[in-house]
Amino acid sequence: MKSLPLGKTIITNPSEEPDTPEPARVVKKKITGIGDVVHRIAQPIAKSIDKVAGTNIQGCGACQKRKEYLNEKFPIT
Repeated sequence: MKSLPLGKTIITNPSEEPDTPEPARVVKKKITGIGDVVHRIAQPIAKSIDKVAGTNIQGCGACQKRKEYLNEKFPIT
């Protein structure tokens, strides 16, 4: 690694690269029914509403019940 003026750095050898954390791995859960599809669509919306309005829609429990019900009635095989 070579230091340049103004705090800029050039990495000449990748093995000299400073320790950087590994990128987070996304684990995709298997979709077992329509409830999982609805859940994947509704959760980001609920998260946004919670952030903007200061509510706790994500933690109310109704989403999990709906997901289980829809997965039981409309499974994807």
